[in-house]
Amino acid sequence: MEPLIGVGIPVWRGGTTYVAETLRSVLNQRGIHFKVIVSIDGADPGSERVCQSFASDPRVQIVVQPRRLGWVKNTAAVLSAALEGAEFVCVLPHDDWIEPDYLSTLLDTARKCSHASVVYSDLNAFGTMHGVTSQDSVTGTPIARQLALLRHHYNAVAYRGLVRAFALRSLPPMSGNDCADFACDTIWMARLARAGELVRVPEVLYHKRYAPTTTHAAWTNWPLEQKVAAWVQHCLDMLAEALTVARDVEDRQLLIEAARCRLMLSNTDLGPYSAEIKAMSSRQRWRMQAVFETDAAARSDIGPLGHTPRDYLLRRIGRLIRIADQI
Repeated sequence: MEPLIGVGIPVWRGGTTYVAETLRSVLNQRGIHFKVIVSIDGADPGSERVCQSFASDPRVQIVVQPRRLGWVKNTAAVLSAALEGAEFVCVLPHDDWIEPDYLSTLLDTARKCSHASVVYSDLNAFGTMHGVTSQDSVTGTPIARQLALLRHHYNAVAYRGLVRAFALRSLPPMSGNDCADFACDTIWMARLARAGELVRVPEVLYHKRYAPTTTHAAWTNWPLEQKVAAWVQHCLDMLAEALTVARDVEDRQLLIEAARCRLMLSNTDLGPYSAEIKAMSSRQRWRMQAVFETDAAARSDIGPLGHTPRDYLLRRIGRLIRIADQI
């Protein structure tokens, strides 16, 4: 019998069109054994009404959260529910859709790549953005994988991939941050890399909708101070994931240097704020790095970083930027 795949669909204001298209694309998957868990994030009558129209299919289970969780906690909740009894799981946000052979193609590759914690395809963007996004495979030793992610990866293509159940069970659930959950999907990619390799299937099998009202779109409209605070927190969070695989002081030093290069965008355009950060004065960039160095150095000998409150980062970075402007 084919292994059971649990597909988790986190929903919030999925409308009368988006979530129906998403569900149809899952139910049209060919050649696999799967179940679908829909998690509606709090009171959302419109989305619930549309989702209930699919409830007659025995493969579909609908859960309405008693209160609003936010996209990260709702994703973690739906992944946990999809994991029950499954050998593989994946998450599919309510406004995306997949090709009919998406899951079967990824499953074939997962069977061949026993060291992969997640297998994923290339991604086609539609809506307010267009084009194909791909992410190279992340392979090698645990520290090699973390170094590759720190140096070269931001777009969380693997976030939407097929994840082995053992990887999910061995890791803490997806978690948020105090910077409006900025780039938590990328952090989740780094967490998955702790459990195994991230393996790319070089085919466009996934379609991601971009819209001006999404949480991700809101990140681009923040003031500079908030963007810088979010980027510093992101780099610290990436370092936190990486430090869990460090074996000695030399490993930690390598990882901190890679995180430092990520922060300062050395020879790269990673992330959505590269233009703004690169346009900052040398003094402003030095001050931003000082915030990072303080927190990284304080925890470099003990492994994972703690949670840095958003307001603390905003106050600290804002003060340093204002001081730099006066110099």
